[in-house]
Amino acid sequence: MYRSLIVLAILTTTARAQDPDTSIQTTTVHASAHRRTEPITIDGKLDEKAWVDCPPTTGFVQRFPDAGKPPEHDTEFRVEYDDENVYVAVHAKDNEPDKIRGLLTRRDQMSSSDWIMVGIDSYHDRRTGYGFGVNPAGVQRDLIIFDDQNADDSWDAVWTVATSIDRDGWTAEFEIPLSQLRFSPDDQKSWGFQVQRVVARSGEEDVWSPWPKSSNRVVSKFGTLEGMAGLEPARRVEILPYVTGGGVLEESIDAGDPFMRTARARGNAGLDAKLGLGSAFTLAATINPDFGQVEADPSQVNLTANELFFPEKRPFFLEGTDIFQYSTGNGDGPSSSDALFYTRRIGAAPHGDTDDYAYVDAPQATTIYGAAKISGKTSSGWSLGVLDAVTGEERARVDADGDGMITRPIVEPLSNYAVMRVKKDLREGRTTIGGAITATNRALGGTGLEPTMHDQAYTGGVQLQHRFGKDDLIESNVRLFGSWIHGTTDAISDTEENIRHLYQRPDQGYLHLDPNATSLAGSGFLVELGRFQGPGWHYGTGFDSKSPGLETNDLGFQRLGDYYLNWAFVEYRKDEPSKNLLAWSASLNAWVFTNYQPLLEELGSNLFGHATFTNHWDVMGGVTIGNHRWDPMALRGGPALRDDAAYNVFTAVTSDTRKWIYANANLNATIKPAADTWNANLTAGVTVQARSNLDLFLGPSALVATNGAQYVDQEPDTGGTTRYVFATIDEVVTSLTMRANWTFSPHVSLQVYAMPFVATGHYYGLKEATDTHASDYASRFHVYGDAHVMTTADDILNIDRDGDGTVDLQVGKPDFTVRELRSNVVLRWEYRPGSALFFIWSHDGEGSDVGDGRYRFGSDLSQLARTPGEDVVMMKLNYWVGL
Repeated sequence: MYRSLIVLAILTTTARAQDPDTSIQTTTVHASAHRRTEPITIDGKLDEKAWVDCPPTTGFVQRFPDAGKPPEHDTEFRVEYDDENVYVAVHAKDNEPDKIRGLLTRRDQMSSSDWIMVGIDSYHDRRTGYGFGVNPAGVQRDLIIFDDQNADDSWDAVWTVATSIDRDGWTAEFEIPLSQLRFSPDDQKSWGFQVQRVVARSGEEDVWSPWPKSSNRVVSKFGTLEGMAGLEPARRVEILPYVTGGGVLEESIDAGDPFMRTARARGNAGLDAKLGLGSAFTLAATINPDFGQVEADPSQVNLTANELFFPEKRPFFLEGTDIFQYSTGNGDGPSSSDALFYTRRIGAAPHGDTDDYAYVDAPQATTIYGAAKISGKTSSGWSLGVLDAVTGEERARVDADGDGMITRPIVEPLSNYAVMRVKKDLREGRTTIGGAITATNRALGGTGLEPTMHDQAYTGGVQLQHRFGKDDLIESNVRLFGSWIHGTTDAISDTEENIRHLYQRPDQGYLHLDPNATSLAGSGFLVELGRFQGPGWHYGTGFDSKSPGLETNDLGFQRLGDYYLNWAFVEYRKDEPSKNLLAWSASLNAWVFTNYQPLLEELGSNLFGHATFTNHWDVMGGVTIGNHRWDPMALRGGPALRDDAAYNVFTAVTSDTRKWIYANANLNATIKPAADTWNANLTAGVTVQARSNLDLFLGPSALVATNGAQYVDQEPDTGGTTRYVFATIDEVVTSLTMRANWTFSPHVSLQVYAMPFVATGHYYGLKEATDTHASDYASRFHVYGDAHVMTTADDILNIDRDGDGTVDLQVGKPDFTVRELRSNVVLRWEYRPGSALFFIWSHDGEGSDVGDGRYRFGSDLSQLARTPGEDVVMMKLNYWVGL
């Protein structure tokens, strides 16, 4: 009922809204490519006969700020090609060439520079594109665009570009090997094509093919490049071996630990390879894939029962994300990162529990014996991706009691992971159908891991994306998916009882916890419909649901299960500049969140606004009201807990990023008055362009929070009754992110990163959940009182529930202080295209204690500086070979 009312109200409002006339034309523009007959030298100068004889293409228009209007400075381009390369020359005219800005940064780093970006849709499917960019300093950027609007900038192609500045402006000369592109040789004579120019000092964006800023489509807005005839795909053989070597120094070790050494050597080797299979497909394989030399995962303290999501960083798994991705959640909801395929499951840390041993030497990651994938797209619009990976059995070395008796329990079984993804584009990319299947199989027999892991897990899904209506501005997206897992009765029971399912919850009658079950199945769906782009009014609605039995985390990522989410929104957006504003938008959003019982968990709405001023400052903010009704996960398997309304405000300000120094600040604050709960989270950042090749970043962050109903533990009392213990927590989390990028040339750079992190949690006012369905907050809990809680020497809390002098239950003292200092220094030299040498130093210091959990800035900072850690010094060399 609630869902229908909200959707009806918003769609009725939007039905009366009329779209203003679009200010930018939508006619497809055309250009011609010419087969090269004269030599071309990539030097950033267009003085060769090949360029002189090639007629330029002009006709650029503004994308921002005055969409569709003539640009302040003219731009022209030329395209030539031969049997091996595509050559693109772009001349960006400028009557003040001394104001052209080119900052020297590492590759793929966006900066406040002038830029030229070239987009190529070599399939001409209006869905898939390759982007190649350069600034006047010669810094390269490249990315893959898939599904028309999603970009993956982790893709690194091997290509060449040169730039120059003269009295008329600046020039970029690209040489893009055909081996880096995918296209059909079947008499295809036209490609999709786009050229974009950014002028740093004014913020103006110019494009050749009109592309409104209000559109979230990209590739379908490309123009047409004619004349690409007689091309044959290159052989496309690429080999990238790597070797690493170095050492690890431990600053402090336990003298009784039989596994730790003050210093030890570390080394590795592996290989990535690619082979073209005909014109449409590529075979990629890896042996012992390497993690990229990038920043470590950020420090976090997780007080929830949900898993944290971290992005992928290994080159082999990053390549091809445009084909393998299958999302199972909407972009703004609680399942925004959910997907059937989460690559970090492959090679993750072993699952075996080693917490009960005195000393442990366990592998940090599971060895990947090998992985291979085939991916590509045919001229008829079929996209196909198949991946298979095998990870090895892993054993830990443990000393159970500190007596020197070493055993080697298995902590991860031999496993196989497989994924297949298929898509078909119809109606020139305006409609897409497709599906995905994943499979996980583990050799659990005799490992001792049978009670905790699934020996089989399968997921699958189908999809339909469709654009229709005037100018294809109405979009729909439908996905149906499901899962099936198999294991021992203990493994399945453990799954049914985890936070995503909670079959054991005592106050519901729609789920049955079967102690004899050896399998579990579930399903989900996602439906979206609306006008999400174009000038003026946007509106839409959608449903997102996962059944109680859905479980995709063997190879995917799933944060929640057992829910229905219905949302709707209306937005007005104006991208035409006025006296004070370059662009602005305002939106109203509403949602309903229930489970399958059905139990109404939340009715929520928010008002959001965004504005870009003529001085190029950005301001955004909003207010959210969440009418929280029930929280079935609060007791983590106990009865559902009544919840209370919460109010949230958030705002963000970013100064003019064109300046040599700019800053941003974000404030997010929430209050739940009835529950004595509030929090305020402030993050900020200052970027200083100290020199044209040196940028510095300083980003402090602070969270201060009080939660009157923080879950602590559940334990049986002396009578065998499970008691759900809560407390009030005062939490403080502070961190400081520091980065410096010093670039000596487009191919040599030095990166420095450091992040000190301190988190504390002080618990007080222990209580237990009693009448969890009570409408009054205080009536839901029985407060123990300080006199009834006694701390033992080993940090165990003895709780006398009724004050009769006897201990009724025990829980561990929950107070915590966590201190971490993570830093690294990476010197990168790309000594030839696609090949690089790295020198790496990293430090990882971690320390924690129980204490009283109170935040003391001076003391915590002093102890953080003294926290022992691990120092790693490594060298990595890879060598790209293209045949």
